[in-house]
Amino acid sequence: MKTRFSTAVAVLWTLTLPAQATTGAVLIVANEDYQSIRDARGAAGIVQAERNFDAAGFSVDIATDLSANALRAALSNLSQQLRSGADERVVIAYAGYTVSSPQGVWLMGTEARAPDFATIEGFGVRLETLLALAGQVQGGAVIALADYGFPENARDGFRGGLPPGITVPQGVTLVRGPAREINGFLRDLSAPGTNIGTAVAGYSNLVLEGFNPPHLSFLPADHAAAPPVDRSGADRTAWALAADANTVEGYDAYLADWPNGLYAQQATSARQSLLNTPERIEQALGLTRDERRAIQRDLTILNFDPRGIDGIFGRGTRAAVSAWQGANRFAQTSFLTRDQIFELAQQGARRAAQLEEEARARAAEQERQDRAYWRDTGSGTDEVGMRAYLERFPDGVFSNIAQERLDRIEADRRAAAQARDRAAWDQAAQADTRDSYQRYLNDFPRGAFAEQARGRIEELRRPNRPDADLAAAEAEEAAMSLPQFTRVIIEQRLSRLGLEPGAEDGNFDRETRRAIRRYQRRADLPVTGFLTQPIVARLLADGVLDILR
Repeated sequence: MKTRFSTAVAVLWTLTLPAQATTGAVLIVANEDYQSIRDARGAAGIVQAERNFDAAGFSVDIATDLSANALRAALSNLSQQLRSGADERVVIAYAGYTVSSPQGVWLMGTEARAPDFATIEGFGVRLETLLALAGQVQGGAVIALADYGFPENARDGFRGGLPPGITVPQGVTLVRGPAREINGFLRDLSAPGTNIGTAVAGYSNLVLEGFNPPHLSFLPADHAAAPPVDRSGADRTAWALAADANTVEGYDAYLADWPNGLYAQQATSARQSLLNTPERIEQALGLTRDERRAIQRDLTILNFDPRGIDGIFGRGTRAAVSAWQGANRFAQTSFLTRDQIFELAQQGARRAAQLEEEARARAAEQERQDRAYWRDTGSGTDEVGMRAYLERFPDGVFSNIAQERLDRIEADRRAAAQARDRAAWDQAAQADTRDSYQRYLNDFPRGAFAEQARGRIEELRRPNRPDADLAAAEAEEAAMSLPQFTRVIIEQRLSRLGLEPGAEDGNFDRETRRAIRRYQRRADLPVTGFLTQPIVARLLADGVLDILR
């Protein structure tokens, strides 16, 4: 007898024992249509195995798009059937998302989201449950898992997909791998005379764990086939299942079973149409993580913000790709072709070179003004001039020289100042207000620090002119969590540009911050001393250009 469990139904259904002996029991679960996460495309193709097991005399039940509770109900009913002892063989096949942790493995229901330890039991069914159920038919139990991993980032110790190794009970065989090869294995398994280990060995990506008898067939070679069936009817049923799934895997399964079927041409055409979708075309390129990062850098340089340069194409990157495609009169699919990637890379390289040239021109003009002002203010021989220079060019070409000389002047003054004069100045400098410096001048009009006091009063009279919100800039840089090797590359690039970042060790010290401020002035950007995502992209792109030269 065969019972079908309809899509997304969570109603308990009851299996009645077959009126006549069957070869065994088969439960096929295909979870493709998930409610809150991306669909497991192609999982429904596993139901194609129904026809083969049905023809071999098995009692077959199909369950599609089950919640965790509905999956438990399906397993409970299978358990009731196996307790009768009438079934000498059992096959449990599952296609869909899985997650694992050191605490176990779970097959995910269609209501699943990224789990934690408080929600996992509500989202999935433990694999141990299937293994224990199959253990009721030792020596004739097979569990086949078409593992789709999990489409969202794992957390709290979970990972997407099955673990490297699974402990399987005695007398139970577990076979796992990609959906297409699992479908082929199930087709082979239903044929008389098939040895499980030999069947698995015929597929490069299948893994067998547990019971693997070397000379025992799952079905005897002389197993009597089911009575002849209406082949055109079976063909139509297989085609209906493939057309309903409308996936490459589903059409592949149909064509594997019916290479000359009534609908073979339609299946081939539909399969090709799916392969030609923008998503499939990009997927076929097999882009590496580094290549995806390069695409995100190019988009950033061209002012199409992907919201991160991490090699992960999320919503931000897809929106940026779509916007770039629209600006370049491409169809806005949000997925890239090979030619588009080349065009994007060329545009990114041209823009990076343009930005570098603009930066060089600004740097040359800034250096000219810097040197001229240094000359006009006494070339470091006049204290007032050096303070004026540092006010205008705090990170200028001669800023180190000016600061060192002013430090020596300060040290000389302190050494020569009387104790009372020095104490009064320290008190005024600690308060750092116009009144405190004025009190110092009232008491020491010709004191050793009178010139500094007057200069500081003048500075405090001027309104603050911050270049940018430093706290926000610091927070933005911290949020990027730049790896150590990236920070070293940035310091190397700043050094090649002559901006003197100090040691190239990835430690952003005072010298590095000054070099960043110099770069920001050169690039006509807000001057903060902290990095932003566009600046990182430009520096990394500039570094690539240096290598190419």
